[in-house]
Amino acid sequence: MSLLCVHCHFHQPPRENPYLGLLPMEPTAQPYENWNERIFRESYLPNLYAHYRREGKLVKVVNNYERISFNFTFSLLSWLRREKPWFVEKLRNYCRNAIATSFNHTILPLDPEEDREVQIVWGIRAFERVFGRKARGFWLPELAVDRKTLSILLKHGISYVILAPHQVKERGAFLRHPLSGGHIDIFVYDGELSHGIAFGELTNNMEELIKRTRNRKGLTLVAVDGETFGHHKKFGEMGLAYLIENCPSMKTLEEVYEVLKPGGETEIVEFTSWSCAHGVERWRSNCGCSAGGMPGWQQMWREPMREALERLRSEVKRRLFPLLERYTYDPEEALFDFVEVLMGGSKEEYFRRHTKRELKKEERKLLLKHLYAYKYVSYAFSSDGWFFADLSGIETVKNLLFAKRAIDLLGDGELEEDFLNTIGDAPGNLQSYANGFIVWHKLVLPHAVSQKRLSSSLVVLELSDVIPQEGELGKYHYRVEGFEPWKVHLEDKETEEEFEYLEDLKDFRLERMPQPLRSWLLDRWAVDYLEAEVGFTEGYEGLLEDLLLRARGEPFEVEGLMRSKVQAHLRLKLYLLLKALAPLERVWEVLRKADSLMLHVRDEFIKFCLETYIGKRVRKGLSEEEARAFANFVREYNRKVESMELMLNLWELQNWAWENKESLSQETLKLLEFE
Repeated sequence: MSLLCVHCHFHQPPRENPYLGLLPMEPTAQPYENWNERIFRESYLPNLYAHYRREGKLVKVVNNYERISFNFTFSLLSWLRREKPWFVEKLRNYCRNAIATSFNHTILPLDPEEDREVQIVWGIRAFERVFGRKARGFWLPELAVDRKTLSILLKHGISYVILAPHQVKERGAFLRHPLSGGHIDIFVYDGELSHGIAFGELTNNMEELIKRTRNRKGLTLVAVDGETFGHHKKFGEMGLAYLIENCPSMKTLEEVYEVLKPGGETEIVEFTSWSCAHGVERWRSNCGCSAGGMPGWQQMWREPMREALERLRSEVKRRLFPLLERYTYDPEEALFDFVEVLMGGSKEEYFRRHTKRELKKEERKLLLKHLYAYKYVSYAFSSDGWFFADLSGIETVKNLLFAKRAIDLLGDGELEEDFLNTIGDAPGNLQSYANGFIVWHKLVLPHAVSQKRLSSSLVVLELSDVIPQEGELGKYHYRVEGFEPWKVHLEDKETEEEFEYLEDLKDFRLERMPQPLRSWLLDRWAVDYLEAEVGFTEGYEGLLEDLLLRARGEPFEVEGLMRSKVQAHLRLKLYLLLKALAPLERVWEVLRKADSLMLHVRDEFIKFCLETYIGKRVRKGLSEEEARAFANFVREYNRKVESMELMLNLWELQNWAWENKESLSQETLKLLEFE
């Protein structure tokens, strides 16, 4: 019997600013606001709606999650639950295919034992809360493994893990590893095929993978980063859909685990991983493994960074554990259960269940500050912070920002001084960020947002109608009252601390406003200006349009200036209509006018805006008549573009049609290119 499994490890590091609870703008992710949003659009969503085509016609929309095994890290799931809850609801339909992973993407064998257990317990409980069932399988971050980690997994009910071929001492795709008190089963992935998909061309030639596995006996497991399908490999989700549709022997790990018996016993090769040739050294030393650097770059900063973070973590625990002893019945269980609060559970229920008595307000705040300090120092160990080439990399800086937040929650300036004494001399590779001290002051501290700095920003946002007078913003509840001076009330929803400020804005500086608030404000100011300009100059631009029409292509001295001015005016009108989700006919009107004047408005930016507009209109709900109108619009638009790269796609409309195909006419399905 031949069986094929594909496991996808989906992961993004925690990107939120811990002082705000908001993701900053990330210019490298443009045209999207941040990398989470970009990769969602390139991979996570396309794998929910993977198009299976034959001879240019859409045969089927395949939900890849239905036939693969997968895991999502909590840092990614927490963002998805907040920003794309409808997507998580769809994932829950395939909960039987999911396996658990640790709460944070930390290198478990390098964590102290008590922290390792917290990571595992928090990860398992987060899985249970999201997917509604007990976890049997577990993805080890970076597949970093040792016997102690496996023993902890066994203790908490995990039955199997996935490892690379070089991490086990015996050959086989499904093996059993004996442990004191039981065993852990190990699925061993096929290194050659997995590498061929992740780094080779197999995503474009899944027929080759089918041919190579068709006559094999037993199990073949392919394990890769899930982002391979669509993000790392454009249209990779379509290759995965082809595999699913054409390989009848595909099963999930959970299905296989029900029927397959291990083929033998094996010992593991301890302190190894799937992404470092030197074991786990990539996350603590200058081993030579890195990504994104230049020739000759070193990573000698890794060791002092880990030392500084371990010293900080020890100090957080030294202060937290006595508080848990003082206030809770069972400190270990209270720490384990705190993940329920991190997942959005009730603080009242948490304190009612765990504290020996009703805590005073200040006692609650004190305990919460230390518990959140533990969360953030744990986030500071995200493996991504060591994975890349330089101390000034965005992933490393974010780890350091989490450390800074933990320090501030403890309220001890000497801790920061001790931290800098350890990491300050850590050498970088860039002259502008030559050591840890410079990185800390130039890249970390500017993102440590005080409540006072946030307060003035909220007043300006409220005056500019970006936010209402009262509401939720990231990790804060806020209220803005009065006028010159304004009274601002803030409540930190994590620590329950409250702050009040009087603001007169005399010292307000736009450049001090944190991201993404600054971008929200600039967008609002810019759109207000553009709307005013378009409205004010409408008649004047109409005269220029009329003059261009009358000229009928006759050359004259200022023709080029006039054409560029009218073109800019029409692009602005088009952008504002799309942003406001205006009726399609008004969008048509602007495009037809541009065509009649032979003006070029169909560029990459307008393409992005149009596809975003269509997607939002689709998600608001369409009638069949509206869907046909949008399909005709896309077809007509594409006839006028100058290159394939500028053509709009029917993807969002086709996904909608697939989900509603039973109620749609054959004429509509044909218009949307269904076979």
